[in-house]
Amino acid sequence: MERRIELAVLDSTVPTTFVDLTRLIIRKTPLYSTYAQLRMQYHAFVSSRLEESLVNYVGETNTTNSSLNDWTKRHGILEKTDSIAPMVQGLLDETRRLPVRLRESYIRQWRRTLVRKALAMIKFVQDET
Repeated sequence: MERRIELAVLDSTVPTTFVDLTRLIIRKTPLYSTYAQLRMQYHAFVSSRLEESLVNYVGETNTTNSSLNDWTKRHGILEKTDSIAPMVQGLLDETRRLPVRLRESYIRQWRRTLVRKALAMIKFVQDET
């Protein structure tokens, strides 16, 4: 997996699941407490690299990018998962059957449905408490 995707995941404030529909692979970040700690380490590392570059007046970003790649190799940001939620498994199965030109719109609609179900669950829990 590309390192820049893994680094982009660390910009999210919540743990993320990455579904690669091309290779049919599902990867996820660690649970919240581990993810928050990993995210803080990453941001501390980036800020220290920026401070170091500023102090040395280094205009080249190659050293920072290679250091970021080294950091992501040391820390497993996304890990492959064997257990797939039934809803995500359904998404993969249905997407495989669709023609390529329809997949993007189907995934957008699937995501909207997922958000609606999540909101309904949140409202239900709020009403129960």
